[in-house]
Amino acid sequence: MQATWRTNFAFRFRRAMERSQIHRVSVADQVAGILRQKVLTGELRPGTSLQEIPLAESMGVSRNTMREAMRILSLEGLLKRNIHRGIAVAQLSLRDVQEIYHVRRVLEISAILAAKTPDPELLRDILDALQQYEAAVQARDWVSAVTHDLHFHGLLIRFLRNKRLESFYQKTIAELRMGMVLVDQRHDHPGILIPVHRKLYELLTAGRLKECADILLQHLEDSESRLAKVMDNHRLAQSAAVLASKSKIS
Repeated sequence: MQATWRTNFAFRFRRAMERSQIHRVSVADQVAGILRQKVLTGELRPGTSLQEIPLAESMGVSRNTMREAMRILSLEGLLKRNIHRGIAVAQLSLRDVQEIYHVRRVLEISAILAAKTPDPELLRDILDALQQYEAAVQARDWVSAVTHDLHFHGLLIRFLRNKRLESFYQKTIAELRMGMVLVDQRHDHPGILIPVHRKLYELLTAGRLKECADILLQHLEDSESRLAKVMDNHRLAQSAAVLASKSKIS
């Protein structure tokens, strides 16, 4: 009888802990979603330091929940942990951008050239990502546009049939999300981004892989150039703000 009671108690306790864990994770996901939106829209700018306790209190959640939310965004590359400053919004250097785009060129071009065997299911997924990307650009929803853009390019990597390379690629490009949102927001003609992706898909489905790779290479080089320009302008604006602040103090 006592053994049965212990078994029932252990089962109920385990179920209660599982429900608690699910609830905490879901709340952490919600908090991460709110912070992600603030980062990607520029409300929380690159380099901004984030204090765990004040943030948790302001959002009415526990410190553990806030810590989990920050961990999620750190894995996405949106937050960085610094030994001296704690957690801060990620800030890419020009060198970071050059290295990330080098990785993109190597892997994405290789993936396109490896797409010699038709994969109808993968092509359907790529088309779905393309259509969602087009809808987001037309709606000028840049956060969603970047999400679908990176998903489109991430799907190309599947042609390599290598899960480790897919994982490495996803981790690498996660750092670009914030910068790409800024680029798309400030693009003089955002509609020009749609035909490029549509052309990539059409050439891919037609098996014209060399042409597709050439257009993709040019697209990645243009994207890197735009991001570097936006970063330069952002650094100049930051420097001007610091100088203005110092002049007021003096």
